[in-house]
Amino acid sequence: MLDPRWRDSFLLPPWLTPTTGFSSDWRSRMSEQAHTAMSYDSSLRNSAITLAVAGGIESGLQLAMPIILVRFLDATAFGQYRFLWLLSGTALAIAPAFMPQSLFYFLPRAEPEKKRLYIGNVLAFLIAAGCIVGVVTSGLNPFLPKMATSLFVQTHGISALFLGLWIVASLLDVLPTADGRARWQANSTVGLAVCRTLLLAGAAFIFCSIGWVVFALLLVATAKIAVLAYYILTKDDKISWQAAAMKRQLAYSLPFAAGNALFLLRMQADQWVVASMLSPALFATFSIAGIFSPVATLIRQPVYNAMMPRLNSAHARGDLVEIGRLIAKSNGATSLLLIPIAGALFSMAPQVAHIIFTSRYPHVAPIMQVYLIGMMINVFAVGHVLSALDKGRFAAINSACGLVLSICLSILGVMYWGMIGAAIGSVLTLALGELWALRVVADTLGIRISQLLAWSALWPTALGTCIAMEGAAIVGNIGGEPVFLMLLAKTVTYVALFAPCFFLAGGRKQLGLLIGWRRRQAK
Repeated sequence: MLDPRWRDSFLLPPWLTPTTGFSSDWRSRMSEQAHTAMSYDSSLRNSAITLAVAGGIESGLQLAMPIILVRFLDATAFGQYRFLWLLSGTALAIAPAFMPQSLFYFLPRAEPEKKRLYIGNVLAFLIAAGCIVGVVTSGLNPFLPKMATSLFVQTHGISALFLGLWIVASLLDVLPTADGRARWQANSTVGLAVCRTLLLAGAAFIFCSIGWVVFALLLVATAKIAVLAYYILTKDDKISWQAAAMKRQLAYSLPFAAGNALFLLRMQADQWVVASMLSPALFATFSIAGIFSPVATLIRQPVYNAMMPRLNSAHARGDLVEIGRLIAKSNGATSLLLIPIAGALFSMAPQVAHIIFTSRYPHVAPIMQVYLIGMMINVFAVGHVLSALDKGRFAAINSACGLVLSICLSILGVMYWGMIGAAIGSVLTLALGELWALRVVADTLGIRISQLLAWSALWPTALGTCIAMEGAAIVGNIGGEPVFLMLLAKTVTYVALFAPCFFLAGGRKQLGLLIGWRRRQAK
């Protein structure tokens, strides 16, 4: 008969058998595993915080650039600068073909000798793409708007050279993070953002010329490529490339590239219409009207990040009721912040536009107000859950249809109403696209569209916002100068009316539920 001390020991791992000192080894190993897990979680949290802070600094400096440049460049030169960034955004949406982002998938799964192949493949692809972009955006392309040709001539070809180098340099936006070096990524992001701000502001202040501003951008692109070269050359293994490995990367990245490009092009369609049909000075006015668009992302993203893990878990369990509840909850949480903020900006748009962009752009405010209405529509957005519901194909179709519709409506809008017509076309496209997505998600879950909306949160928020906007409008009709005093009067009126209306309509309860929900999600 077996000794009781050895009973069932063959069912245990070797480090749990009696001969190994069960109690002490078990505790030490469990402690070691717990410490490792805690260290991993801490490292992941620190990396996320570091990248978030760096991204916030970079976005803030990027947002500050038009506010600075508008004071030193005339309307035509400023419009050309904004058009160059539109070209850059469109090129980055198409040319890289999601190849840099594919490194997030391939590098963690690759052997050390394979990593250099994947990095080299992406670099080779971006160099080829950058050359193509340089040619396409040069004066050799007859299909570009006249503004692009004029910019190419005025900058003596530097604009096309900058765009080509910017495509290659975009690898630096991804590679360090994909390589597990988040702090390196954050430092390079902040350093280059500060460099860009100083060079562009200095060029505009000293020369007041679009040519010198674009030359400063070329210096920024060159510096970014130099930092990228330093990062690659200091790695232990030298990079190389391989056609077979590149084929695998392209097979992975192209479906994502198509969906991403369609979505981004849909967002830029109205700007391309205005740039093609109106003067650089008018395009400058139109392009800065959407300056507050990132506010919606800043509000929505934390809510979605907190909600998505639970939504994916509910989808894995097949719990459609829970999915619908989570969607309604996240949209309700978003509405509690997004609607009153957008309403406040709408009410104060003339004063805010005057302070930020000076009195040289008096037509910005009405266009800005149209886009702020579009921002409010984001409280009904469900596009972020399409991937979790395996609706990626529909998302691509929605973006493609939205791109065509946005172009058509913006063209008609410009023809009949000018710049504000293009903005209306863009917002209508957004509304129709989100309504279509709501219909598809509701059908997938087998519920009504109304069940995806948190009416208990929307009601007090919408009521308080409408009354506060009306009060601010009455104060605005009284008129008067200076602008700062009017802005202050509208702000005080808005807050004084919104707060009591919101709380009396039941907003306090909804706010408490939101805070409690966010705390539970954080746990």
